[in-house]
Formats: sequence, C-alpha cells, structure tokens
Amino acid sequence: MAATDGPAMQVQRTHPMNSTTFAVLLVAILALAVVVAAAAQKAKTAPGSYRARKLMSENELEFFGRLTKAVPEYFIFPQVAMAAILQAKSTDRKIAHRDFLRIAQQRVDYLVCKADGTFVAVVELDDKTHQAARDKVRDERLQQAGIRTLRFESRNKPAVDVLRSALISPAPADAMVAHAAGVKNAMDTAAPPSRRQ
Repeated sequence: MAATDGPAMQVQRTHPMNSTTFAVLLVAILALAVVVAAAAQKAKTAPGSYRARKLMSENELEFFGRLTKAVPEYFIFPQVAMAAILQAKSTDRKIAHRDFLRIAQQRVDYLVCKADGTFVAVVELDDKTHQAARDKVRDERLQQAGIRTLRFESRNKPAVDVLRSALISPAPADAMVAHAAGVKNAMDTAAPPSRRQ
C-alpha cells in the first residue's frame, strides 16, 4: 500500500493547482485579452495617413466645364457613388446586402440634377479603360431605377449645344440608355462638324 500511495502523492506535489494560482492565471489572461482588444480598437480608430487627390482628371474637368455651360440651370455632380443614387429593391436583407455590394465600389462620372434634386441623367465619359460589357450592366442597373445614361466618347467629345440637346430632350420611354455609338450618331445629325470641338 505504501508503494501505491507514494507515486500518487508525488504526482500531486508536481502538479499543484490551488485556487490562488488559478485566480492569478485567470486575471493574467483577462488582462491580456483587455490589452489586445484595446490595441485592436485603437488600430480601427487611428487616423491613418492620407493626402488629397484630384477629383477629376484634366480631361474630365474640361468636359465638366462643357456640361455646366450646356445646362446652367441644372446641377452637375462629378464622381458620385452609385450607392448614393441607387438602393437595393429587395426586402430580403441578405439579397439587399448582396445587391448593395455589387455597386458599393462604383461611381458615375457625372450626375445631372434639376434644382429640386430630381435626376436628369447620368453622363459617362468613356475612354479606353471602359469595358462595354461592364458598362452595359451598370447602365441596366440605373435604367431599373428610371435613371437614363448618356455616354460620350472621350476622344470625340460633343460641343456644348449638342450636350444641351441630349440633356434637355425627354428620354424615350423604351430606351433609357444612349450608348456611345448611338449618342455619337445622334450628335452627328444634330450638329454640323464645324460645331464640334
């Protein structure tokens, strides 16, 4: 019996865990968790490091000037987030969130509005970075909300009077989107080549 009791007592001596030791260890773990959580929160609220960037390129700025001259009675807002003018239709929260994520990182080049805030059109200035398939999806999303899109080619920008005609003419009921080629053709017939800039 003595032989059996000896090792058992020896095991107890090598792994003692009394309530005081357990309490100290628990406090240390909790303190570490608090420190880690505070560091994570500080990282989230840290101001970071930033610098100003141009809102528009020189080309976009020049076209912005044409738009403001074309329709001085309207307001032109450049680089507007799609999520500022569109919202998901679905009442299912998961689907609505998924649809929001589809547009969350997208912007329109110019949003044209009346003085009361009513949307007149979205104007896109297409350069070589634009992809027709992706643009078509964007235009369809805007069309679903009743917002027409006018697309113009960056290398073949229309004159001010042609822009005005395109913006103040009512949108056809069956065609809310005027793609680059269609707008270009309409502009060619609306203004003689000498009026184009």
